[in-house]
Amino acid sequence: MNRQQAVAKFAENQQTKKEQEVLSVASEYFLSHGYKGTSINAMARDSGISKESIYRYFSSKKDLFEAVIAKELTEYQEKFEFLTVEHDSMALDEALRATAESMLFAVSSDRTLALRRLIFHESVRSPDIGEYYYDVGPRQAYKYLETIFAAHQSETDFEPEILSRHFVALAMHYMMLQRECGIRKALTRPQIKKLSADVTADFLKAFFR
Repeated sequence: MNRQQAVAKFAENQQTKKEQEVLSVASEYFLSHGYKGTSINAMARDSGISKESIYRYFSSKKDLFEAVIAKELTEYQEKFEFLTVEHDSMALDEALRATAESMLFAVSSDRTLALRRLIFHESVRSPDIGEYYYDVGPRQAYKYLETIFAAHQSETDFEPEILSRHFVALAMHYMMLQRECGIRKALTRPQIKKLSADVTADFLKAFFR
């Protein structure tokens, strides 16, 4: 089974209850131990699920890992609430605040942090894992922001693509660096709202007339 097939398999939601149980246990195990640190024998022993049950649905550790990545990325993508918001009727600052809040909520959780670490580590060996993560998350965020900035092109000297990159960097880089280094805990909703408002205000002062 290749990665595209794993994604389709999960998206179709055709797993049996037992298969979903195996996938749920495997997700926690891979996120906690990484790919190399995950042992099917240990997983079976710790979870109480037999190896036979695991191999009934997933032919190999690689097959199981790809299904886990598909599951986690599907759930990760669902956190990007702003992609379903019609920004045309919103003021620029309102649209940017809402986008920043959604992005920060999606990427700053402990689970997403563990997923990012797992993907970045494995993308050295399997670049398509990293490409898939980029496509379902960051790329969509950049494109969404570009459509917002394109509607306000007359108010700035910068192109939408450049504005999109700068806004994401301003909203995410410092906070995520602290999270990755383990010196900052996951943000609360009030913290996310304040950071989003501050970033939006600073960004508009710097890049818009």
